[in-house]
Amino acid sequence: MSKDLVFIASGGRTGTTFFGERLEEVVADCHSEHEPDVLARNWEKATARIKKFGVWHMVFGRILGISGLRVIGHNYLAGKIDDEECIKRLREQRADYFGQIDKSLIVESSWRYWMMAPVLPQAFPGCRIIGVVRDARDWIESWSRYMPQRHRKSVTGWFPQGPLTPAQVGDTEWADQWDNLDPFGRLAWDWRIITRELARADASGDHVRVFKFEELFDPDSSDRVEELIHFAAFDGKYGVTHLAGFTQRVRTASSGPRIKWQSWTPEQVRLVDAMCGDLMRQYGYGNEPEWLAKLEEAGVTAKAA
Repeated sequence: MSKDLVFIASGGRTGTTFFGERLEEVVADCHSEHEPDVLARNWEKATARIKKFGVWHMVFGRILGISGLRVIGHNYLAGKIDDEECIKRLREQRADYFGQIDKSLIVESSWRYWMMAPVLPQAFPGCRIIGVVRDARDWIESWSRYMPQRHRKSVTGWFPQGPLTPAQVGDTEWADQWDNLDPFGRLAWDWRIITRELARADASGDHVRVFKFEELFDPDSSDRVEELIHFAAFDGKYGVTHLAGFTQRVRTASSGPRIKWQSWTPEQVRLVDAMCGDLMRQYGYGNEPEWLAKLEEAGVTAKAA
């Protein structure tokens, strides 16, 4: 494929929609889009996407659990398809879409790409992957506010695969406890598996770069935003315009009051540390004196970062 491809992957609630929709504003010869084959609430946009991908892919295939990135990723992580089949299906579902775009650089963001991040370079040689991780504590609270029904049966029941579970991905440590976990605990496990896969991809080579949400949206710094943009532009292969206005928009792209982890119960603190602690420390989270004090109060021995 003659196109240069960039995939932005995260677990959602990380600002990737902003980058997926806006990078083309500052990078030359770039088409950027967020979740191009997901039905939009806007009828005009939904109609255009159905025309681009077809009714089968957009509607009936989703209902039957056959089409869409979520299906590929779920089946891949659950071991129902191997690397070769995952690569084949990714190419089949994206080749025509990429071919319709007349720009040389294509940026696509989707929370679903975290599931296939380690094999994306094999499916699309030469591509670049941008991962975005967020502090587990804030991520859990953000999803709790945004979609409190995330792990309720009424939502996952629409999909033949249902939700990913520890048993499906071989996480024996938490498989036996899954049925007893409340939505808070299941969100913590979601963060665990998402960040684990992004970390796997991150360790695979220079074609992957993982950024922290907090650094990208830090009002006092734009360095990491510029680094992300230049990485997406293949380090000078594509021109980048003046970024002052763009980085300012990034700083204001995510807002709203946050529920603080300071109010968590000892049980919640212990659960998050047990599920997420090692990965949190890998990315520099959880070193605050206040959090260490919460761990101590919960009877957890703090580990070195």
